[in-house]
Amino acid sequence: MKYCFSVALVAASSLLLSASPGYAQKYLKAMDTFRRSEFLENYILPIPTNPSNPVLDVKSPEMMCRAGNFTLGTQKALEVTSNDVLYLSFDLDNRSANPTPLMKDKNIWGPCAVFMAPAKPVNGVHKWFKIYEYVGDKDAWCSETIISNDGILAVPMKQFLKSDTYLVRAEVIGLNMAEKTNTQDPLMGPQFYPSCGLVKYTNTDGSVMPNGVPVGVPFPGYYKEGHSALKLDIMTTTALSYISKMALLGPPEYDPPAIAHDGSNIA
Repeated sequence: MKYCFSVALVAASSLLLSASPGYAQKYLKAMDTFRRSEFLENYILPIPTNPSNPVLDVKSPEMMCRAGNFTLGTQKALEVTSNDVLYLSFDLDNRSANPTPLMKDKNIWGPCAVFMAPAKPVNGVHKWFKIYEYVGDKDAWCSETIISNDGILAVPMKQFLKSDTYLVRAEVIGLNMAEKTNTQDPLMGPQFYPSCGLVKYTNTDGSVMPNGVPVGVPFPGYYKEGHSALKLDIMTTTALSYISKMALLGPPEYDPPAIAHDGSNIA
């Protein structure tokens, strides 16, 4: 199930997550606009040491959240329901009440994706499932669309997940220098900009999918260097032509199952 890219306000919680660089923040909403100046709280994991820098090595632990070896415990979780929308703000300012929108010089071209994972790891590993993916259209990449929308990306929450605390991982993949792998040239390769926040998700659907959550993948460990979606010439690649490559890169976006109208668990 694909959702249209939109920044229209809805009756929803608003989590602002960073990608390159930035910080998860919660803002008050006016009736028809975000009041960015009314900074409230942070739901970010520990701040990256060098938040302006992308991750170039797909095997790096920074591929998960660019937050080092963090432990959960004191971070606040934004309360959301399965019918809420997360508003992700890709900002340049660290915890600023008046953030500067990301990539004003439009020098990052590529797709974006958003993942979730239960906050409690299994055997020490977080397994991530994709809740949103947008490559772009005939006119612009997702990264460019974020710019044109003042740094905001609206991501509807998925339904039928078990009520739990989750990590949310927002990611932009910059393909500007992806014609070589990072192994071939340590200054080249796709540029990954992941960032994570924490949400407390409440299922308001009356039904829960089997096992509570979709099958997830690990970061690092899932993306492979040299994959056709991660090694290409951006000058000869359009967002539309990249959609098929993104599908090969995966993982697929979670598509909620049919609603169980009797309120029972979905089989």
